Amino acid sequence: MPDDHPVYYWDSCVFLSYINGTADRLPDIDALLDRSGKDFQVITSTVTIVEVAFGKLEQDNETLDEVMEARISGLWGTDSPVKIVEFFPVLAQAAKELMRQGRGDGLKLKPMDAIHLATAKHFSAARVHTYDEKLEKYEDLIGIPIGPPLATAPKLL
Repeated sequence: MPDDHPVYYWDSCVFLSYINGTADRLPDIDALLDRSGKDFQVITSTVTIVEVAFGKLEQDNETLDEVMEARISGLWGTDSPVKIVEFFPVLAQAAKELMRQGRGDGLKLKPMDAIHLATAKHFSAARVHTYDEKLEKYEDLIGIPIGPPLATAPKLL
């Protein structure tokens, strides 16, 4: 993929919406996954693999499902349109600093969320895609727009 294509960072909740088949979110997620690697690149941290360990039905029923496991594993396979980026000490330090900076501003950033935001910043993401509205208040802290994934730009009225 050419270097001039934007990078979109996906938070774990986008993948959870995908594997859980959240109907109102699937059209955007599917469309973006189809275009990833062509028009832009979707990336996420290796920590996402841990956060996306179970589907909702598995959690609710406290049982494991082979079909769900295959769906989850497919996200991280070699044919996946999602690029997994490593979590390493520089990112850990950056995540810690985001947590400390946020606290100084009266914000409370959870460690995993801090890792996602620090990773997006480190890899110069054009946008952080998440359904976690609480993260939007960290836009100024990382200098990257944060919001839900949208396959098309919203129309202006």
